[in-house]
Amino acid sequence: MSPIGKGKEGVMKISRRDYLKYVGGAAAGIALGSVTGYYSGAAGGRVSATTRTLTETQATTEIMNRTAVETMTKTESWSASLRVAAEIRGLLVGAAARVEGLPDERYSDTLAREFNFLTPEMAMKWAEIHPTPDVWNFGPADALVEFASDHGMKIKGHTLIWHALLPDYVNQQMSANELSAAMEEHIHMVVGHYRGRVSAWDVVNEAVDDHAGLRDSLFLDKLGDGYVAEAFQLAHEADPDALLIYNDYGAEGLGGKSDGVYALAKKLVTDDVPIDGVGLQMHVLATHYPNPNDIAANVRRLASLGLKVNISEMDVGIRDASGSLPDRLQLQRRVYHDVIDACCRETNFMGVTFWGFTDALSYDPAEEGLVFDESYAPKPAYWGILEALLRSP
Repeated sequence: MSPIGKGKEGVMKISRRDYLKYVGGAAAGIALGSVTGYYSGAAGGRVSATTRTLTETQATTEIMNRTAVETMTKTESWSASLRVAAEIRGLLVGAAARVEGLPDERYSDTLAREFNFLTPEMAMKWAEIHPTPDVWNFGPADALVEFASDHGMKIKGHTLIWHALLPDYVNQQMSANELSAAMEEHIHMVVGHYRGRVSAWDVVNEAVDDHAGLRDSLFLDKLGDGYVAEAFQLAHEADPDALLIYNDYGAEGLGGKSDGVYALAKKLVTDDVPIDGVGLQMHVLATHYPNPNDIAANVRRLASLGLKVNISEMDVGIRDASGSLPDRLQLQRRVYHDVIDACCRETNFMGVTFWGFTDALSYDPAEEGLVFDESYAPKPAYWGILEALLRSP
């Protein structure tokens, strides 16, 4: 028996076999194109969300009749979720979250129900958490960490060292020694503040440029190429038990950028730097994304270094896709499904984090790239992800 999540009525337990019995029919129906959830119906239009409570005997019939199933019951009410499916597979399914969303019950309830991994979207970036040399703004990040802890979610801190969103006092006027001291203080203070509460950190973000070399940045200019290894050492000193991750975009499939990230990761491993994993961001468009087989091959080679791999910031934009809204949403669903399905088959794949989860609070709302719409209704992508997570390994 496996714990599958905590709801308002407590923790329920159900076997993998029974879970697949109840939910597998939904995945099968989706695979046949028979379920599109909230967005089913005539091209260009929406129908009302059909959130129902079903008995075991009704479930299959209702699913195949194009019903979007949110809950199924046997002898008591039970909620299916991405979180439930991921935990059965031993995976993390996460979302970047904003503290300003928490007072909205639709936001906080969806976040707690659907995800077991939380990444603060902005609150831990250097300019936000340490805006001036003598000011530490832990409040927003603390609120997100507390929320995650209260709901049994793991937390990944994001991000310690990044060339962007630096406070004004971290600049080219600093000497190498001053920048080194500032980096050490920042990492030790932030990681130390959350020691034992944050399980993983994006230690260095986007250090490889689009030509596969190290990015021309303040850190490279002042500290040389050893700054990446130094950041990992400092984070390890501050919390030896935290999982330490290198995170980057554009390195998801196979190609020059991913070769550069692989080379950096391999060098860090060879040099005994305390790196534990690599994050592949996966900001993609429904009309342009890496081949899932190439993504899987890339995950495989990173895992061969002994590293864990996660999709760390996924969203799938549909603004430039052609066709009706239902057509574009089905294309988005396919991309989410195919990418996650390919990765879930690989050893050392940790799971997936989406860069937000609702279009109501998105870093790029015009792309409509997230799993829930602005009304918190699940899009077809939700069911595609659920199907990928439910597939037997």
